[in-house]
Amino acid sequence: MIQKAAILLCTLLAAAASSHAQATKQLKEVVIKGKADIRAKGDTLEYDAARYKTKDNAVVEELLRKLPGVRVDRAGNIIAQGETVLKVLVDGKEFFGNDPAIATRNLPADMVAKIQVLDKRSDQAAFTGIDDGNSTKTINIVTKKEMKKGYFGNASAGGGTRDRYEAGVNINSFTGDKQLSLLFKANNVNKSGFSAGELLRLAGSNPEIFDQLPSYAMAEILKMKGVQATADNPEELAQLSNPTGLNNTQYGGVNFNNDFSNNTALRSSYFYNRFASRNNYDNHRFYQLPDTSYHYYQQGHQTDINNNHRVNASIDIPVNAQNSIKISPLFNSIRSSGVNQLSYRSLNEAQTQLLNNGTQYHQSNASSWQSATDILFRHKFRQERHTLSLTVTPAWLENNNQVRNISLNNIYNIKIPRTDTINQQLRIQGRGFSVNNQFVYTLPLSRTHTLLISENFFHSNTRQQQTAFSFDPVQQQYTLPDERYHDNFSTTNTRSTPALAVSAKYKRFSYTAEAALQTNWQQSNSRVQRYQVNNTYHNLLPRINARYQFSPARKISVDYQTSVQLPAISQLQSLPDISDPMYVRQGNPALKPAIRRSIRASYLFTNADNGSYTNIMANGSIVARQFTDYAVTDSSGKQLITTINANGYANTNVSFQHFFKTDDEGSGITYGLQLAYNAYLSLFNSIQRNNRQYSVTPDISFNYYPAAFLNISAHLNTAWNNTTMLQKPYWLFNYDLSAVATLPWNMQAESEWTGYTTSGLSNNYNTTALLWNASLSKNIGKKYTLKVAATDLLRQNKNVMRMVRGGYTEDQRNNMLGQYFMASLVYQLRSFKKK
Repeated sequence: MIQKAAILLCTLLAAAASSHAQATKQLKEVVIKGKADIRAKGDTLEYDAARYKTKDNAVVEELLRKLPGVRVDRAGNIIAQGETVLKVLVDGKEFFGNDPAIATRNLPADMVAKIQVLDKRSDQAAFTGIDDGNSTKTINIVTKKEMKKGYFGNASAGGGTRDRYEAGVNINSFTGDKQLSLLFKANNVNKSGFSAGELLRLAGSNPEIFDQLPSYAMAEILKMKGVQATADNPEELAQLSNPTGLNNTQYGGVNFNNDFSNNTALRSSYFYNRFASRNNYDNHRFYQLPDTSYHYYQQGHQTDINNNHRVNASIDIPVNAQNSIKISPLFNSIRSSGVNQLSYRSLNEAQTQLLNNGTQYHQSNASSWQSATDILFRHKFRQERHTLSLTVTPAWLENNNQVRNISLNNIYNIKIPRTDTINQQLRIQGRGFSVNNQFVYTLPLSRTHTLLISENFFHSNTRQQQTAFSFDPVQQQYTLPDERYHDNFSTTNTRSTPALAVSAKYKRFSYTAEAALQTNWQQSNSRVQRYQVNNTYHNLLPRINARYQFSPARKISVDYQTSVQLPAISQLQSLPDISDPMYVRQGNPALKPAIRRSIRASYLFTNADNGSYTNIMANGSIVARQFTDYAVTDSSGKQLITTINANGYANTNVSFQHFFKTDDEGSGITYGLQLAYNAYLSLFNSIQRNNRQYSVTPDISFNYYPAAFLNISAHLNTAWNNTTMLQKPYWLFNYDLSAVATLPWNMQAESEWTGYTTSGLSNNYNTTALLWNASLSKNIGKKYTLKVAATDLLRQNKNVMRMVRGGYTEDQRNNMLGQYFMASLVYQLRSFKKK
């Protein structure tokens, strides 16, 4: 059905393009007369930063919050035109790799001339001019011209009550095409830089990018008990991304970019991050299964420390007019340690009978690294649109993990109550190698049509060894082998994907239609547990991308594609994971690949007459053979969870957003609505439940300038959720109001109220919290700023969230930073050449 709809829509668009072919003129930039806030330039939406005022010493993230069509949540996720922003550029160049938060949370807002929102095409698509469907929602920060003639930045230091501190140095030198940035910051007020956790947060907001994550990030995901990388409910991973606990962070690095006179382009960066977190939590799960229901309460304390080093680089060298080569090495390493101590108890639905209780202690020390080099060779023949490219990407990875697991579990709801104990140490070592090769050849078929012939070949080999030792009370060491949990496991994946594509370009209309035949060979072998996997899969993968541009300011696009996802090693390995003895997870060697068919349509219109902006987007997908948890629960509440394939997974959402100006001083209102539907399965004790989840999310915000010295902004977001599993809806309200005023004597005052309300949660979890933050700053001369700030003046900061999963609902409460006061001094670094 989705395929037919996509083909029909492409046919209609092609007909429209043909009828307008003779009357079409060359597309030009749309400029709003008078004071232009927003411009449409081809596929790029451009904002004039000067029209959106921010407070002194604001960072780019605070500027983005004021832009119509751009949303930044409290965790730092950036949503633009309904999609997650995965890359932020500075003057078209990468800034500390691909992590958006480093640029938006560290660069000053007053350096920005324009903000551009675009879909950045892959290197391959940029070279051939053929849309390969691999675009990334990107924000490009265009700096002011005067910022490219010297250096700028700041140094700051602050201290406050409850031993709070924040300090940092940020120096940037943008000279022509050369960029040099130095950065170091440290704080214990929950302001983080790049970390594996933030990478997981980003992936949680867009589950389809999991295949692009490095090995250490995947390892972090798989350490989360009861959570799969391919979550049944995408909202589950997004909810997990909320920052919790008390965090102490130190991060810094250097970024250097240069475009040399011979058109050679260099991009390079090194980044270091240390992230330490402490959290006390209190969770309540209510299992509502087809044949039983019970409550699970958990209290605990968790500490984590992560140290991460990351090196990114690329050099693009034009050999001659026809040939070029681009080499992009990458290196990531991470060391982590963590301790989680908890106590739990389970009661029947009426909460009158104790089913089980116990304590658990989990300690881990892990290290991993990944190295890869992307080598891209490009050749342009003398004949126009006649190209050849070859990409080779070798990669290596290694990980080591040592886990100590101690638990005491009392089980009462059986004929003879018993106590189970575990005192075990696991040692896990893994290493792997992969190579990804892609060959692409394009040749023109006619003036408007181009043929693309490609082959993608991927091969990987991974080995993992796990040994388990029980505690020896005589020697007081972990020396007693437990062969039940030993394994020596190897996996080989080979993939071949030949494809043919036809691309057409008219003046207003363009499309690419591709058919690929993908063959996957997957072999796995356990030398200890004696199980094997030897499978071959063939799949036809059609893809269609179509664009029609009615005018420079109005366009519609449609994308349809089919993708295949192979099961991960942890999902194939039939070795029990008893790190949580009440929820034992075990892989399944019989798993088959999951197949996702998805379609997306979007409409974008910028009105040149009144400066308004409209964006409409619709997404839909169906997943066959989705990786699904099958849980068998006994009367005591103990679960054995196995991954299986299942059908019946679908999701769709439609969003609408509109912005209009209320005056010529920059004031405006943005309102929108999102409707979402998600279908997924719950499989418990041989009983299947088809779950349906519906949500309605209206959203409104305004930015108002009642006077030149005052800016007021407000935002309200209300999410109504209903699921057949709970049989009752619940509400989540988020609202904020902020005011920034410029006062006499070079002073500036800011007040911010942020609140949230929850309704429909479990008893004692429904809550309303209003957070009031305020600050007063004074400029001393031209270089110094003294600032006094108060956080959580009303002492209401709380962290409560609800997670709806297959089979149960979980309400979580975590400790938060709380109220503190801080005084800080900021020194502005500014040195520019005069005209």
